[in-house]
Amino acid sequence: MDKIPKNENIILAGDLNGRIGNQPVPECIGTYGEQVTNHNRAALRDFCAFNKLKITYSFYRHKDVHKFTWEAKGTKSIIDYIIINDRLKSNIEDTRVFRGSEIDCDHKLVESKFKFLTHAKHSHKIKDKTVYTKSPAFKVHLFEQESIRTLYRNRLKGKLTLLTGEIDTDWLKIKEAITKATEESIGYKKWKNRKWFQT
Repeated sequence: MDKIPKNENIILAGDLNGRIGNQPVPECIGTYGEQVTNHNRAALRDFCAFNKLKITYSFYRHKDVHKFTWEAKGTKSIIDYIIINDRLKSNIEDTRVFRGSEIDCDHKLVESKFKFLTHAKHSHKIKDKTVYTKSPAFKVHLFEQESIRTLYRNRLKGKLTLLTGEIDTDWLKIKEAITKATEESIGYKKWKNRKWFQT
């Protein structure tokens, strides 16, 4: 953190194993967390407070199914976080667990929604249409269907074969397998008039 310029947007995301509870800390921890805390709470709280960071999920009211990020053997907790700095506090709109994604893990996918104002300057003299090229986006909402999740798992298992044990080579194979399985199971959104449409 000390090496990051103060004018940078900072997002920390991951499994931090700290259960912070719901005792508020102004601009740092909100009141919508779980009641339970653990021994990592103080370290995470102090780190965020010292660096003026906001633990985002704790500021948004959600049902338990959209709040608890880890669940196994009848136990659940909130230990996966998306944390931001002061510069992004006015841009974030929500943080919650995304239940539609099946990742074969006892951790749930956590997502945050941000809103940014753009001030792009367009030149009418530009004729190169590639200026407006957008990266394709998957129809992730389809993962809410059990049949789609099953199809994805089966396609992925069929492609994750013949790994060599070499990290770089296997990573490329895994990346390609995930991309191909996703393409075959849910496909891409359509791009019309510079907007994505889900179909």
